[in-house]
Amino acid sequence: MAIAKMSRLYLVAHQAEKDEVLDVLQQMGVVEISVIQSADDTEDWAALVDRDQAHEEVHSLETVLVDVRFALDFLNRHYPAKKNLLDVLGGNRVLMTLEEFTAQQEEWSGRVRDVSVALRKVDERLMSLRNEETRLQNLKSQLIPWSKLDVPLEEVRATDSVHVELGTMPTADAPAFRAQLAAGVDGAFLSEVNADRKDTYLFLVYSAGEAEEAQAILKQFNFSRYQFPSLRGTPAENLANIQEGLAAVATERQGALADAEKHKEHRGVINFYSDYLTAERDKKQVVDSFVCTKHSFVVEGWVREADLGTLKKRLAERSETAEVFSRPPQENEAFPVLLENNRFVAPFEFITQLYGTPAPRSVDPTLPLAPFFVVFFGLCLSDAGYGVLLSALTGLALWKLRMAVMARKIMWVLFAGGLSTIFFGVLISGWFGEAIWGAPFFFNALDDPMRMLIYSLGIGLVQIFFGMGIKFYCNVRDGKILAAISDQLFWAMLIIGLLLLALPDMSGVGRNLALFSAAGLVLTQGRAQRSIVMKFLSGLFSLYNITGVLGDILSYSRLLALGLATSVIAMAINMLAGLLGGTSIGFIIMIVLLVVGHIFNLVINILGSYVHSSRLQYLEFFNRFYEGGGRPFKPFRLNTRHIEVIGE
Repeated sequence: MAIAKMSRLYLVAHQAEKDEVLDVLQQMGVVEISVIQSADDTEDWAALVDRDQAHEEVHSLETVLVDVRFALDFLNRHYPAKKNLLDVLGGNRVLMTLEEFTAQQEEWSGRVRDVSVALRKVDERLMSLRNEETRLQNLKSQLIPWSKLDVPLEEVRATDSVHVELGTMPTADAPAFRAQLAAGVDGAFLSEVNADRKDTYLFLVYSAGEAEEAQAILKQFNFSRYQFPSLRGTPAENLANIQEGLAAVATERQGALADAEKHKEHRGVINFYSDYLTAERDKKQVVDSFVCTKHSFVVEGWVREADLGTLKKRLAERSETAEVFSRPPQENEAFPVLLENNRFVAPFEFITQLYGTPAPRSVDPTLPLAPFFVVFFGLCLSDAGYGVLLSALTGLALWKLRMAVMARKIMWVLFAGGLSTIFFGVLISGWFGEAIWGAPFFFNALDDPMRMLIYSLGIGLVQIFFGMGIKFYCNVRDGKILAAISDQLFWAMLIIGLLLLALPDMSGVGRNLALFSAAGLVLTQGRAQRSIVMKFLSGLFSLYNITGVLGDILSYSRLLALGLATSVIAMAINMLAGLLGGTSIGFIIMIVLLVVGHIFNLVINILGSYVHSSRLQYLEFFNRFYEGGGRPFKPFRLNTRHIEVIGE
């Protein structure tokens, strides 16, 4: 339940050692670099410095990155890499020392440059082939309606004595056009080559002497001319040539892709070089956050107090001029938030971070939420057999697989949830929907759901009181004694008093406690108001908030609902499978149904257990004490996707 102590860092060094200082900062990854304000700020020294920059170096690296990204995009588009489980979990990165990472970049550079040049040539060929294919396909679509025309296309033209035309008009107008053409143009020849519901395709021949009359009729019926001036031979002959052309394009494309395919073996090197260039670009881009003089530069940022000594030591090893100064955050100064927890609680940090980042001077809710989350997860999944499967699979993954940090955290949370599921499954449920091996040891939630409901609400009440206790502690720590008493203690006493009213032997104590705490709330909840009347009315109306507290407690009934749902579905799967036995085929189907059904039930209820356990933390627990609005600590570090840089 700790937020790391941060220090404001100021680093000054000689310009000649800028690269060494940047290397240390990037390799350690413990400093969040801030943009130093411009000279018009209130800092007097700011007027003595200029903004540092490395635009030319960044531009040069970006230019190379464009070629690298092109090569990767080309290979991934035409030869997608097959991803395995390690790729999904982020554990397939290649391990390299920093020396290997930097030493191999020259070799990577030459190989990637050759591959990029070769792939650009292939891409140009493919682009040309795509254009040719598009041209042929368009021409083909134009010629298909004329495929039955047995006239060479070079003959479709006007001569001194006769005009030959191809064109279309709406199918509905074709009969009227035929009649009017016969009446108005003597000797005209009209042939219907093709027709569909929309258009009719016509071949028309008429005398040059009657061209004026023919053109008037054509205009009247919206005749659209088709012309193929560059084609020779009949449409059918041209379509055959186009088909041959398309086949030739396909063959040439296959040849071009075959030339490119031999370069896919370099995908790994391209990825490595991309990581190196990205790290170098980041190092040059961060220089824009510095200020400098002619001979020195200044870095400002945040560092975890515990890392300050190591940072100074590493800088002293690499730089003779670097000096580091630090100070604690000022009273109202916001600083980035880094959560600090032990190895057992740290995996649950991602649950907190999904909700938001706590305020810098608040409490980290990870430690108090972790045990409740594990308990809620186990109650929701609630089947010992499913718990064994979940903990076994996640435990094996944690033991055998190398994963990214986030994937490893999720696996740890699921592993803990699996153990919790085994515990509660043995206590109140069973194994794969069956009450075997002595389970349930405590009571059967399916047979006694009201008892399970009472326990669920009781656990929820404990968590709500725990959240109120955290806020009580924070108020006392900050010197807000009245707020601690009026906003937490009185409410807790009121809830306890109301609960005691349900116990005959304690009803008198409960009534007195409830009346006392209610009076305290009436007198204190309106303290922010100015007039006495408004203070009293605000305090009185605040008692209505008890309905919200009771509603929050009732939300924990979802622990009962999800736990019963898992058991009921598992029992239904077993019942259906039992109906299929008796024959060899039925036995096989029964086994398949059991395996598929229970896997489905496990997966869907793992998701439900996670979602609803998180919801109870976010809505019912966090609103008692959580203060958001912080920003996460984002140090300047090596951001690689395919290489994991390790120490010696």
